Amino acid sequence: MARRRKRLPKEPIELTITDLSHDGRGIARYNDKVVFVQNALPGETVMAQLNRRTRHFDEATAQSIENPSPDRVVPDCEFYDRCNGCTMMHVSDEKQIDFKFNTLKSNLQKMAELQPKQWLPHLRADHWHYRRRARLSVKWVPGKEKVLVGFREKNGRFVADMNDCLVLEKPLADLIRPLQKLVFNMTIKAHIPQVECALSDQQPALIMRHMRPIPTEDMDMLNQFAQDHDIQLFLQSKGPDTVTPIQPDYSTLSFSLPQHSLTYEFLPNDFIQVNQAMNEKMIDRVLSEMNLNPGAHVLDLFCGLGNFTLPIARHCHQIIGVEGDQQLVERARHNAHLNELSNVEFFTADLTKDHSQSEWFKQDFSHVLIDPPRSGAWDILPLIADTSAKTLIYVSCHPASLARDSQRLVHDLGFTMESAGVMDMFPHTSHVESMAVFTRN
Repeated sequence: MARRRKRLPKEPIELTITDLSHDGRGIARYNDKVVFVQNALPGETVMAQLNRRTRHFDEATAQSIENPSPDRVVPDCEFYDRCNGCTMMHVSDEKQIDFKFNTLKSNLQKMAELQPKQWLPHLRADHWHYRRRARLSVKWVPGKEKVLVGFREKNGRFVADMNDCLVLEKPLADLIRPLQKLVFNMTIKAHIPQVECALSDQQPALIMRHMRPIPTEDMDMLNQFAQDHDIQLFLQSKGPDTVTPIQPDYSTLSFSLPQHSLTYEFLPNDFIQVNQAMNEKMIDRVLSEMNLNPGAHVLDLFCGLGNFTLPIARHCHQIIGVEGDQQLVERARHNAHLNELSNVEFFTADLTKDHSQSEWFKQDFSHVLIDPPRSGAWDILPLIADTSAKTLIYVSCHPASLARDSQRLVHDLGFTMESAGVMDMFPHTSHVESMAVFTRN
């Protein structure tokens, strides 16, 4: 007979918050069990509603705070209590960046037994209207006679009822209400699950996912919507390969890096860094830490469409960019040609495989840059160690994988961690973007 699951208590329980978890939730204990508490900060005593139980921990949401932390602020967003687009807006700006720094520091110390020779200054930019990319969920709710467009709720099951967003760049935030109205009037509104947004220097671009063929009358509305709001509108019926523009006079999306005299062209579903201002600062820091000379030969792994590759090319003799996505490599080559850079080559390669015999690896490198996905760069680290490079820059979107890889680089592969620091790429969230600089003799 299956064990009967204990019912969650209906009444709130009192919890004392002792710490913050990696995702920014308060940590407490109740009946000798860890409880992760949304909207709670260390030092606070809260009345919280338990909303989930697992074998090893419980989850709850703070409903009232008896002794608010001095680090607590009133969220500026009216939808913050239900929208999961942000998770730390109740925390002061300074405490947010301290939390991210402490997360990086703790991971390096506990997982890798490492501390850099110096910590880099925190890298920050504007905390509001910074997101130029987002994937918004769409839901037709017959009971409310309403279409919801936005991020998921904090419980993850439903779409948040919102009509504005303080972290989306303004041209994208201003499209939420018009999108709700557009989908509401479509005959297939029940079969539109999401809209992906991207902002170029010229105008917004939207990809509308649809699970049914779009009737002529709906297509007419979409064309009118694109014209009225001056956007590039794309449709996606299945996988990424089905993304197609609805306008025959489609123009290329692009963004620029004026300080490096560069322009990047991209497709609306290409990966580009979410925060443009932070991306520019991050590129400048990479260049500063690399300390390149005109004779430098650089290897850029996980290069995408050349975000770092092209600025670095302005300061070195040659750079090789390697990326696993063939379409991004094609875009990177196009962008190198667009910017008249002749000292750049791009290659497509699965960077979890051995490439010691690959064409792009058979040369001397003085510097290596890696910007891997959340899973890190574990498989490619021995290959990096086999280069002649004396400097390695590691840009990370996940402090745990950075710590794991750093442990191998330092303790097994002969590198020294010179410096490390955090970059606030996603303000008001617990996401930690960081950078570490390694050298060897």
